[in-house]
Amino acid sequence: TILAPAKWAPVVIAQAGPFAIKHCAFASDAMTGTVWGICSAGSISNDFCLALVNNGSNVAAVAASDSGRAKQFATDFGLPRSYGSYEELANDGEVTVVYVGSVHTKHMQDALLFLQAGKHVLVEKPMGVNEGQVQQLVAAAKEKGVFLMEGFWTRCFPVVRRVQDLLDGGSLGRALHVCSDFGFKAPRADLTHRLWSKDLAGGGLLDIGCYVLQWASLALGRDALPEFRAVAAVGETGVDHHASIILQYPAGGTAMCSYSFDCAFHDRTVIKCERGIIWVDEMAHAPTKIRIMTVAADGTTATEDVEVALPRHTRDCGGRTVNFGNSEGFQYEVQEVERCLAEGLKESPQFTLSESALQVRLMDAVRKEIGVAYPADVA
Repeated sequence: TILAPAKWAPVVIAQAGPFAIKHCAFASDAMTGTVWGICSAGSISNDFCLALVNNGSNVAAVAASDSGRAKQFATDFGLPRSYGSYEELANDGEVTVVYVGSVHTKHMQDALLFLQAGKHVLVEKPMGVNEGQVQQLVAAAKEKGVFLMEGFWTRCFPVVRRVQDLLDGGSLGRALHVCSDFGFKAPRADLTHRLWSKDLAGGGLLDIGCYVLQWASLALGRDALPEFRAVAAVGETGVDHHASIILQYPAGGTAMCSYSFDCAFHDRTVIKCERGIIWVDEMAHAPTKIRIMTVAADGTTATEDVEVALPRHTRDCGGRTVNFGNSEGFQYEVQEVERCLAEGLKESPQFTLSESALQVRLMDAVRKEIGVAYPADVA
């Protein structure tokens, strides 16, 4: 049995604490027919598979370039099959949808393999290193008539859906300004690590800068490219360590987005609207808390705090635990994909393929301005 979200609705709970006034829960309907495969047995695939298993989803197989690692992954998670090549997973007749969790530079070729095999695909962000790669994947998905989604899991969290409802519903008026920051001190002992490697499309923008930019897109223009100015620190390996980006969207809204691998930032976002403010509390890229302040015509204010506790992981998977903060929230992304597939959708309304294309086009332009180029840009 696969559980997926129905219509989002707030449920009042009685908990102490400033962010515990409301809990936003999903009602769920049982769905069948979706069978997952996992591409890559690395850290992010570990966290995603934990979410799948704890969601009660049907996971049939994992593939990795190291067959021993794939076998151990399958043993720990109780998966029926493991493969030492991605081609074998693409040829698995039972698997209907594949999660691609390989390194950035492999996303396009791995996702393309599964799309051409007629599989639905959820590919971890970034979908591609540049716009050309993303457009190639979108074209392949349309040609094969299959579902494709870039894994911006942020958009699937219940409190983010609430933010989107507020922005789209207009109760706070038009969004005017977004301020979004995300940073952490990344270890630099090994400069060949993917975070610092130009050959592996490293740097802050594609890894965490994309999160702050998607907040600007969500609030100020999901179908429009902004004008921008960007400044960055580019290190000795040729990738960006930190940057600040000022954006102005066609409708007039502005944003200030900053990210860093050099120092810790508060992972927070503030959206300022004509008649109110939305604060997205830490961790804003995978949030559980928001605060909404509404400003009336006479200047009086009302505040609402919304909290959604993360799903609990109760299934034992060989003693495995999550590698990244709030990864229990991958369940929301799992549920969104399964909902879309059950309804016959070819993309998710939470993060459309057109928004993926606009996001990567913007990031390509930012990289050009700050002087970061990858080998894939000229391939």
